[in-house]
Amino acid sequence: MLFTGVDRAIFGASFADRLRRAGLPVPLSSTHRFLHGLETVGPLSKGELYWLARISLVSNHRDLALFDGVFAAVFDVTLEEMKDPQSKRAVSAPPPRSDDAFARLRTPEADESIAGGGLPWVTLPSASVDDDEDQDTHTIVPERLPASLEAEIDTPFDLLDPEQLHLVEEVLSRALQEWPVRSSRRRQAWSSGSKVELRATLRAAQRTGGEPMVVHRTRPRLRARKVVVLVDVSGSMQTFVRPYLHLTRALVMAGRAEVFAFATHLTRITSSLRLRSPAEAIDRASADVDDRFGGTRLATNIGQLLNHRRWGTLVRGAIVVIASDGWDTDPPAELDRQMVKLARRSHRVVWINPRSASPGYQPLVGSMAAALPHCSSFLSGHSLSAMAEVIDAICVDRDPTRRRLIRLPA
Repeated sequence: MLFTGVDRAIFGASFADRLRRAGLPVPLSSTHRFLHGLETVGPLSKGELYWLARISLVSNHRDLALFDGVFAAVFDVTLEEMKDPQSKRAVSAPPPRSDDAFARLRTPEADESIAGGGLPWVTLPSASVDDDEDQDTHTIVPERLPASLEAEIDTPFDLLDPEQLHLVEEVLSRALQEWPVRSSRRRQAWSSGSKVELRATLRAAQRTGGEPMVVHRTRPRLRARKVVVLVDVSGSMQTFVRPYLHLTRALVMAGRAEVFAFATHLTRITSSLRLRSPAEAIDRASADVDDRFGGTRLATNIGQLLNHRRWGTLVRGAIVVIASDGWDTDPPAELDRQMVKLARRSHRVVWINPRSASPGYQPLVGSMAAALPHCSSFLSGHSLSAMAEVIDAICVDRDPTRRRLIRLPA
């Protein structure tokens, strides 16, 4: 198998350059196609590499002999073995050729390249002391280091130190790339729409003698869907509050999102999260909540949201996200009644419970068991990788076939 510890980009560019120096025209598009094939196919044998390079880099049948000569000179192989994988004949040196194409391959520059380990690729720097003297004569590829959060991507938020948590907050603050949409009653022109616009079609037919040569179609106009987020700031959620607030700030800055914090009562913190500085926005939002790290009254706060004369209108047709572990001091029957009303008014309810990531977790607590039947999605959101699923659940209306992943900073 080839390409163990090898920079494939440098190999592909060098191999294409060798073909050009031998007289075979290799455009940049063919080189790009060859490199893309290397990345797609993965580890290769010499036979597989021969056919991949041949179909990618050779566009004229008259150039096959020249390509075969370059490949044999670089890899020191018998071409019959490459063309016939079932051949069991022993590998022997290729017979000398007298044509001009192979004569160009046997220039002193080519012989020196073959004798001196002239494979057109660059390996990673050697770690041995004996090879340090030869490093100056070879191109050195810098070692690729992992991302700063590679090891912490699956680590729960409550196990991260303050510095790691700060990096997580920066990633979440710019993680949201798309926004959920809904269909409105207004329509817009669309070439592949489901409905024919008769007036526009007939108006265009007047220019062609009354014959409708062009059919105008429309589709419903898409509008941004409202998102309402309820963040539990009680004592049991203390270690998860700041990462969740950074995600809610991204929602506020990206589109129509309303954010509420609750413990014993409900507090609207949307205006505080609109500040330009993320750290200042989170600190301001934290200061606005005067019941942090106390008890939790889930049913009371959801009822307050639904019965408020202005906040209650925000829920209608919106995606409601509730970040809570489900520990509640209100009766489960009351929470069930409020969740029925919430699910009826909203478009979708997404519940984030970081405790659900624990092995063997079951929603047996009275409040969580009462709320779960009314939720469209039940996610953990306990780590950076789990937050990607939360973003998918919020933005699923945008394009269900695409998956939005959290990008790690380099």
